[in-house]
Amino acid sequence: MKELSSFHTKGIYIDRINPLWYLTTGVVTMALTHMTFSIEVMAWVSSVPFLIYLSLTQGWKSRLTFFFALVLAWSFVVAKIITDPIPLVLVFLYSIPISLFHLPGYLIWSKFKNQKFALFLFPVIMVIMEWIQYTFTPLASWGVAAYTMHDNVSLIQTVSLFGLAGLSFLIYWVNISIANIIIKRKIAISTFQLPLIMLLLFIFFGSIRYDISKANGIDTVTVAAVGTDSEASGLPLPTKERNEQVKTALFKRTRTAANGGAKIISWNEAAIFIMPEDEVEWVISIKELAAELNITLVASYVMPLSTTPLKYENKYKFINPSGNITHSYLKHQPVPGEPAVQGTSPLKVADITGSKIGAAICYDYDFPYLAKSYGELGADMVIVPSSDWRGIDPVHTEMAAFRAVEQGHSVLRSTRFGLSAAITPYGEMTAQMSSFSQNDKIMYARLPVKGVTTLYSIIHDTLVYICIIFMLLFIAVSIRSRYYGYVNSQEIETNYNNG
Repeated sequence: MKELSSFHTKGIYIDRINPLWYLTTGVVTMALTHMTFSIEVMAWVSSVPFLIYLSLTQGWKSRLTFFFALVLAWSFVVAKIITDPIPLVLVFLYSIPISLFHLPGYLIWSKFKNQKFALFLFPVIMVIMEWIQYTFTPLASWGVAAYTMHDNVSLIQTVSLFGLAGLSFLIYWVNISIANIIIKRKIAISTFQLPLIMLLLFIFFGSIRYDISKANGIDTVTVAAVGTDSEASGLPLPTKERNEQVKTALFKRTRTAANGGAKIISWNEAAIFIMPEDEVEWVISIKELAAELNITLVASYVMPLSTTPLKYENKYKFINPSGNITHSYLKHQPVPGEPAVQGTSPLKVADITGSKIGAAICYDYDFPYLAKSYGELGADMVIVPSSDWRGIDPVHTEMAAFRAVEQGHSVLRSTRFGLSAAITPYGEMTAQMSSFSQNDKIMYARLPVKGVTTLYSIIHDTLVYICIIFMLLFIAVSIRSRYYGYVNSQEIETNYNNG
């Protein structure tokens, strides 16, 4: 262990700075780290000021102050993605729960920070809490540390090994290591050499994996994302005349895409509103369209069930080139507050000329468990009709690339009010189209016919389970040590009094 003597010679001590400055700095670094308008490098240090603050302060008042600062930081983060038509109240509907999920990692570490192996307690608990959030709550994976690397194609490859948990663990490990070096003014193998070596190994693995993917020749298929003219998102419902205009434009663009060579075509989420009394005729028309053009069509639409209150089905019909519906699908994970009927039917894939193809709708693919289910079905490609808003563009599409790398399948994300993209199993966007740009609302791309096998698709969340075991053992050993320490002190005191 090497001591940083410069802290002594220059007289720089962290406790000479008001702890509130560390708290303020933490709010700023956290706000600059996540979601849109983020600075990638900040992710490696964003938690450091918070950790220093917790090491310098004690008592419930300081912990309460810390919680408010954490909520403030995440409120700034979420506020960056709030644009029309999303209400400002959504800031707190996400920032407070995300803060509550992150809070245990900080507080438990501060409680046991002087114990052996406490360095690993922070990344372990943070990874566990993130996993609980995106596996068991409607918050999905928003705010997960791994997403801060969305522009780093090399590091994104590492989620093919251990999922989001592996990359998040490394990020949190680096943060706690830097904090430990500053707090203790000492460098140890666990706080410098090991995390540095692991980071370099991750970068090396990712670079080699991505380069090999570019060198291999593969069979591809032409796909297309077809945009809609519909801007309806709820009440008032579009008129029949407007719906007819939207339908005409959709069918025309679909024919153009097919004539351009596309064999698989996806519309945007909520591409059109279809009333219940019109659905039978509508379904016949889209089946005839797919058969006429000899294409696979994922036709996404909304069917209102009531207006007071508003309730609808957000769904798609998966139609093969013969014009047969292989399956229908209701959105499995409606966005919190979305008045959509939640789908519960088992996921399905369709065999289209040798490729196993599945589909999900927008927010569904913010949940790694759903992509894992498609991985278990052997999906080669997953089509994701989507509808975003300006604030989450393009980060929401970039998040879908993580699902592709995790499970080794391609993703075709056809997006209204955002970025459409064709994503390979290596996270590469081979084509992009923004709905905010002037274009013909047709994106062509070529995607691999077959997916690839990833380690994560085999071992699933094993790393998370290891983290859970570590946490339980650590806490059990710590409590046992404290108990025996208390018993020994009592014996010493008794012997002293008797002596």
